[in-house]
Amino acid sequence: MRKIFLLIISILAVLVIALPAQADESACKTGLQSLNLTPVAVVCGAALDAINPCELAILILLMASMLVLDDNRKKALRTGLSFVVAVFVAYFLMGLGLLEFIRAYTLSFSGIFYKIVASLAIIIGLLNIKDYFWYGGGGFIMEVPQSWRPKMKELIRGVTTPWGGFIVGLVVSLFLLPCTSGPYVVILGLLAAKTTLFKAILYLIAYNLIFIAPMVAIVLAMYWGLPPERAEDWRKQKIRLLHLIAGLVLVVLGIVMLAGWI
Repeated sequence: MRKIFLLIISILAVLVIALPAQADESACKTGLQSLNLTPVAVVCGAALDAINPCELAILILLMASMLVLDDNRKKALRTGLSFVVAVFVAYFLMGLGLLEFIRAYTLSFSGIFYKIVASLAIIIGLLNIKDYFWYGGGGFIMEVPQSWRPKMKELIRGVTTPWGGFIVGLVVSLFLLPCTSGPYVVILGLLAAKTTLFKAILYLIAYNLIFIAPMVAIVLAMYWGLPPERAEDWRKQKIRLLHLIAGLVLVVLGIVMLAGWI
């Protein structure tokens, strides 16, 4: 597995180094630049966040706890949706704050910052690919740190009302940051460099709506009778594949950004 991972890194490194110095003169680049690929990048980044195994595990745990403690499906539905709304609010506000920070302090070296963001996308992508071939290798995975999980589970299992779900959703959003911030930071850097503030905010809203879509789907599915055990089994079975998909898309996005095609 380690040899495969090193081979992938080597191939990607060659691709990045081999990008033509005069790429801006090529017909391929000219054609791509004539398109507005920012919406595509935003949708791809949001979709990666949306299938993140961390958020799926948290929501499944919340709904399972609610259904076990109180067999009131309507109350569990309201609590689950309150949790999702809180995640949306928290991530939108954190994204807006980071966007303003980037716009305020990186305008003077926007070109360098853009390359840093693109390189970050490739690094995060490679780490996710590593988790497909070598899950947990290197002493870490691109998920919520193991040491944080007991406290996070304790918070979630203490939720009994929709208001409790909303408050815990805000708090748990902070736990999710190490797991989900990679694509978010990359897209925020792209928006800060390529769009106006008004358009960036619209993209930010769209990003977070896509981000919470699977969470809403899980809440509704479990409300309509999907067993928590079945949902958790599916997540565990697909967790490595989800890391691979996220990794490949992020690496491609980073290369495209470095090439100046977006």
